[in-house]
Amino acid sequence: MKRTSIIFIFLLACSLAATAQSIKGVVRNGTTNKPSAGDEVTLKRIGNGMEDAGKTKTNARGEFTFNVPPAAQPYVLWIQHQGVIYPQRAVPGGPPIPVRVFDAATTIKEISIQEHAMVFHTGDKPDTLIGEEIYTVGNASSPPRTLMNDHTLEFYLPEGVTIAESSVRTSAGTELKSPVIPESEKNKYAFKFPIRPGETQFHIVYTLPYTGSLKIEPKSDMPIDTLVIAAPDPMKFVPVDKTLYQTKNNPQFQGVNFFVAKSVTSKQQASFEISGTGNIPQAPAQNSTGGQGGQSAANNRPGGGLGVPNEMPDPLHSGQWLFLGVLSLFLAAGAVFVFTAGHKTATVTGTSAKPQDRAGVLLEAMKEEVFQLESDRLQGKISAQDYQTAKAALDKTLQRAVQRSSSAKAK
Repeated sequence: MKRTSIIFIFLLACSLAATAQSIKGVVRNGTTNKPSAGDEVTLKRIGNGMEDAGKTKTNARGEFTFNVPPAAQPYVLWIQHQGVIYPQRAVPGGPPIPVRVFDAATTIKEISIQEHAMVFHTGDKPDTLIGEEIYTVGNASSPPRTLMNDHTLEFYLPEGVTIAESSVRTSAGTELKSPVIPESEKNKYAFKFPIRPGETQFHIVYTLPYTGSLKIEPKSDMPIDTLVIAAPDPMKFVPVDKTLYQTKNNPQFQGVNFFVAKSVTSKQQASFEISGTGNIPQAPAQNSTGGQGGQSAANNRPGGGLGVPNEMPDPLHSGQWLFLGVLSLFLAAGAVFVFTAGHKTATVTGTSAKPQDRAGVLLEAMKEEVFQLESDRLQGKISAQDYQTAKAALDKTLQRAVQRSSSAKAK
């Protein structure tokens, strides 16, 4: 009887070993261009939220390994380096995952606001103005480092706002919830989220009391390469300085008007008045009944300013903000890449980002978005119509990214 039990246990152990798969990775310090030893790696399992599935540290060669059972959903790796978390998707049984981390710095001169997009509409309530803003921030530090302090991005919002949502999307395509922190100066706010090398998008959604017209004064302590204001066709846009803005409408966004200003400094009068009512055209409703997890509170934020993954319904599918939903697909291209030709390379005081560097970042980010889109399709997370719409937009942008990368290399 005892022999039978031993054989059974042995066979069970062999069975478990046969079904277990490994998640391997190699972490490299992009600042020193050497293996990153001693970094803490946490494996997260996606289910009802996220739970820890294992912890380890990188060895002297920057390597780490987890043995895990097969899973329908990818795992998520959180690699912590100098207080900053670097998230990475992980699929068991695949090749070793390359991860790049960077040394952290409290100040970096090579930070620039490449684009600032503002969208206004009234939705179904004419007495409430809905505002959405995206800041596309570039980090062209050399050697590359991550900006980490208590106010990595400072910005201003109109007086009387009620913030409904705030999130950040990294250049790798990871979207994360991140709180907005009020500062001592009136109407001034900040994100604490680390700004990694490349491009990072900061997204804020808010509401304002509205009586049919409102004066908006975009303010920034930093120059803005491109400022875009968008509003539905019935609403009127009247700038204080009519020479600053140009109309840049695009057939991809029917019924939405865009007003673009280039190279905006803090000394320029960028104020404008929005009046009337109107709604951004809605996207088709999503068939899935899921996506309600984002309504729960984000109650476990790790260090380094990283929040839990953004589980709010994707704007592309929710039908609430079509413009911002489609806009978010072009994360590395910036907030206005699809409708502003001749986009300038981000420039900062005394430093200019190399065209080929930015083109490469754009190309890699677009590849990441294509991978994520195909993954969503295979898992049934996106309808056929939404998939075709998103894929067409990505294909067009990826084609431009390849052309841009080729032309940059030629130079």
